[in-house]
Amino acid sequence: MSDTTVTTETPGSQVTVTPPPEGDTTTTVTDPPANTNDPADNTDPDGDTFDPDKAREKIRKVNSEAAGLRKRLAAEEQVNKANAEKGDKVPALEAEILRLRVGVKHGLPESLVKRLTGTTEEELLQDAEELMSMFGSKKPPTDQPRENLRGGADPTQEPKKPFNSDEFAAGIFAR
Repeated sequence: MSDTTVTTETPGSQVTVTPPPEGDTTTTVTDPPANTNDPADNTDPDGDTFDPDKAREKIRKVNSEAAGLRKRLAAEEQVNKANAEKGDKVPALEAEILRLRVGVKHGLPESLVKRLTGTTEEELLQDAEELMSMFGSKKPPTDQPRENLRGGADPTQEPKKPFNSDEFAAGIFAR
């Protein structure tokens, strides 16, 4: 065998044939890498020829998928925005509940409860005590019942018995 290399060129391709080394019976044929920048080449990587209708259809399909994904993204962004707004409301509502709880505990009127400042319960309690000292020394309400108050000119006089409709009716009909 000879040690010659044969190169064959055909329009659009080039083939190189290299003879095998001595003692080997196989022949190697190599194709040069395809030039992908050739505008005259109308084949895609699969070896098919370029079809403009197929390309347009693929582009339409990809565009419709992209439009669907944009719609899904917009919907998800709206949901996330709504959830973020709800997340912002929770701490504000918790602070309002704490302020109301401290105000009720100290017997503050609702107009003064709005003026309580602080972020912790201790700060709110201290502020409530300061407000109570400034606007009235009323004691906070308790669960104990009120005393039986006496009225009239003579405070030593015992109050009349509570009204009993049965005794009243018996007194009217006894006459």
